[in-house]
Amino acid sequence: SAAQFLDYDNDGLLDLIAISGASLRVLRNVGNKWMDASSAAVKPDLLGGAAKQEGMRARHFVSGDTDADGDVDLIVSAGALKFARNDGGNANRSMRVWLAGKVSNRSGVGAKVEARTGSLWQKLETYAASPAPAPADVVFGLGQRTAPDAVRVLWPAGIVQAETEVAGAEGASGANSAKNPALAQSLTVTELDRKPSSCPYLFAWNGERFEFISDFMGGGEMGAWLAPGIRNQPDSDEYVRIRSDQLKERDGRYELRVTHELEEVLFMDRLKLIAVAHPADVEVYPNEGLTGPPHRTFKLYATHGARPPAKAVDDHGHDMLPRIAELDRQYPDDFKLHRLRGYAETHSLTLDLNSQIKGSPNGAANERTLLLLTGWTDYAFSSDNVAAEQCGMSLLPPALQVRNAKGEWQTVIPDMGIPIGRPQTVTVDLTGKFLSSSREVRITTNMRIYWDRILVDTSDGNSPTSMTELDPAVADLRWRGFSAEQTPDGREPYGYTYELVSPTSPWKTMLGRYTREGDVRPLLSRTDDMFVIARTGDQVSVSFDATKLPGLPAGWTRTFLLYVDGFSKEMDINSASPDQVMPLPFHGMSGYPYKATEAYPQTPEHREYMERYNTRVIHAPVPQLLMTSKQ
Repeated sequence: SAAQFLDYDNDGLLDLIAISGASLRVLRNVGNKWMDASSAAVKPDLLGGAAKQEGMRARHFVSGDTDADGDVDLIVSAGALKFARNDGGNANRSMRVWLAGKVSNRSGVGAKVEARTGSLWQKLETYAASPAPAPADVVFGLGQRTAPDAVRVLWPAGIVQAETEVAGAEGASGANSAKNPALAQSLTVTELDRKPSSCPYLFAWNGERFEFISDFMGGGEMGAWLAPGIRNQPDSDEYVRIRSDQLKERDGRYELRVTHELEEVLFMDRLKLIAVAHPADVEVYPNEGLTGPPHRTFKLYATHGARPPAKAVDDHGHDMLPRIAELDRQYPDDFKLHRLRGYAETHSLTLDLNSQIKGSPNGAANERTLLLLTGWTDYAFSSDNVAAEQCGMSLLPPALQVRNAKGEWQTVIPDMGIPIGRPQTVTVDLTGKFLSSSREVRITTNMRIYWDRILVDTSDGNSPTSMTELDPAVADLRWRGFSAEQTPDGREPYGYTYELVSPTSPWKTMLGRYTREGDVRPLLSRTDDMFVIARTGDQVSVSFDATKLPGLPAGWTRTFLLYVDGFSKEMDINSASPDQVMPLPFHGMSGYPYKATEAYPQTPEHREYMERYNTRVIHAPVPQLLMTSKQ
């Protein structure tokens, strides 16, 4: 025996079809009850002949619109295969949805598909099981409605994708014409290769508008699956560099906006703005770039006269110097991408620093040499790493090699760090790393890292600087929405337009308790594991008192560093605790998820924080597909 829920009459309500022995039963869903429609819907002895002829009983069946006439048919296994055609179900209209997976499996097996047609809401799921509880086709009955207002797919990879331009969908024979309205309309949904999680976005007031600076806090990602039994170790603090032309005073304050726009939960513990004063011909950079543990500690590099290397060549011998000389969205990318997100073939970039080294023709071995590599990373997520492990692959962080006395390449920095912002400058100090007179360096990895600009600094690094820290004067948490994605050339990395905001979420939201809206300045004034817990769509508006900064000496300027400490957790199914806010992280944890012997602090202050601030509760991970005025 077998049974399936399917809409045999296309009225938008799922009916129950069951086969037991030589009989087929149809229980019609009429809204508030089930009605046995077997005698009216099934021809006498539909299956009996086949079953008796083979001396067997009907055991299984599959369903689908096999004759493309807009209703669901059956193919029954009763010794021999028997085709049970649905005659008359297409008196009502229907919509067939085809799924084309890109990140998920190609057929979209496991996807959940919703359709909203006026007040009618339906949800179907694709199955690979046999016997399946539902048809192999995703077909929505519409009654006499013309077309759905919206179709939304929750892909197995976790991506939520809505399609609202449904009315113009194609008919089964090329067009849904008035001559043959019974033919099922057809909508193909191709999965977007969309990054479901990354980091919050930073916008700064530049005197005219809020300018996108970068995403950040990527190092605080926790619970990511790296290899069997191995999770990442989060690096919770980061210094985000902001140029002086990107941050200007407004009414005596510096204003920043931290927007949380992707599919993850954000735990933000500390924010402060550091104003670094320095001579105008000097550039300063924090010691950033994500590595494995031990993580980098803060250091400020002062540079003067940094220039591109003398040469830059890729694996194919192509000159890459024009691509890495300027911040112009041109970068070395002539390497093959693996089908798994975040992975590529192993590739190298060779730099010749010789003409940039001062002193002797080949430079002194202990002379200060600093690489400034600005770029971005196309990350792999937990599920990508799981798939890679099954393929016998693993990520190779960028290793830096120099030539030894024999002229051979030798690794001197196994993990030089990756950019975790889009963009971010990675600093690599090569002082004392050269093993011969050669000043060639080679960077090798199988990660998708794109270097937009590479500079070499050989100054002594002793330029005067002065740092002043500013705590937030205002920090306000509100739900805002989602910034419009923009790119000037159709290529990554994408930027975001702060002024263009959509209230519609393309993401799921973790279940649990989030920080209530309003003043959160007390939560961001010190590192104490009392977090601003932000959901997707939230924004923290932060202002700093510019009048507290001392005056600048003549010929000096400022560069700003936003210091942030916190964690984030994505909703990848293979990440730790991906569907709920709990358990909360804390700085003393050994990892995430942490051991049973460890726990989030339970002091009276932390309990009061939980009760006072974290009162915004999310019960549903995916918002309901809303009804429109269309009927």
